[in-house]
Amino acid sequence: MRSAVVATVMLAACGIAAAQSNPQALLRMVATERAFAAATAELGLRNGFLAFFADDAVQIEAGETGNGTRLVSAVTALENRPLAQLPLGPSLVWNPHTGHVSADGSLGWLTGPYVVMDPAAKSLVAQGAYFSVWKRQSNDTWRVWLDEGIDLPDIWRDASEFRAAATPEGGEGGRADETAETAEAEVASGGDRWRQRWSDSVRIHRSGQMPRVGREAAVTWAAATWAEVAFHVVRVETAASNDLAVAIAGYDARTTAGAEHGTWVRVWARNAASRWRIVFETSKAAA
Repeated sequence: MRSAVVATVMLAACGIAAAQSNPQALLRMVATERAFAAATAELGLRNGFLAFFADDAVQIEAGETGNGTRLVSAVTALENRPLAQLPLGPSLVWNPHTGHVSADGSLGWLTGPYVVMDPAAKSLVAQGAYFSVWKRQSNDTWRVWLDEGIDLPDIWRDASEFRAAATPEGGEGGRADETAETAEAEVASGGDRWRQRWSDSVRIHRSGQMPRVGREAAVTWAAATWAEVAFHVVRVETAASNDLAVAIAGYDARTTAGAEHGTWVRVWARNAASRWRIVFETSKAAA
């Protein structure tokens, strides 16, 4: 009991809402994310990422169509990168802004802004929003299982203080006994069934656009982005506590500019009535 009180006080001091179902796990995950960023600044991208990635971490590869999306080993891809040379080149700087952890403290997600800086020229090279999925390992440490990012047209300026993601509220549809896979299948064709599953506080990240928060902003985004969309799920990862899930997939869409395909990741969380709701979604068109 005493340790839970201490964790709640520390979370409040860090700007993290104490209403999380597992505040201690959230605190540790956020601290590990910050340690990850600090280590990468010293070790370089390759070695810093390898130090904090899980052995089974995955990387998304887009196919010729959304249905061709697949997952490959992120660790293997990192190990194949050349070793960092001194002096280190452009540096990647990021900080967690919001996220959530499952009730059993085994699975969580975080998102926030990143910038790429050129230390020699003292200039900004790029900016965007990252998204990471974390898993608690058998030794009780947190490690990255999936790392995704999108480009932004401007620096994400409202992310100075971390706050826990809101408890999912609102939305329609679903049953208390359905699995996350079933929920995904229900929204596979986009449209109203997809939009109805959004939480009132849903967060939408789309490459090349600034983040959007809330159902109204999400509806506007969807209407302007895809006339039609079909989602092709590659994998759904669900916490053992069955209250948080991450889906990874590709999409095929029709836009005003023609056909488009790409990749996406979305986070599902159960609301107070045990219905699955979409609380976060990030997507980007294939190059």
